[in-house]
Amino acid sequence: MATEQSDSSGIPVPELENTAFFAIEADDDYVRIEQSLGNQVRYTPSEARDIADAILRAADDAQ
Repeated sequence: MATEQSDSSGIPVPELENTAFFAIEADDDYVRIEQSLGNQVRYTPSEARDIADAILRAADDAQ
């Protein structure tokens, strides 16, 4: 997880604040999404895709 971001265009990007650690990896037939906040770590591939789609939609909406 990065806490500092930079943009190659030279526009300064502030540091992220209050970020939660997360790690994502395959775990047999599940996707393990470990988070520093929250208890669930194993998601079905379909649940993991739903999470990814929600993140991508929010990023698109923010543009």
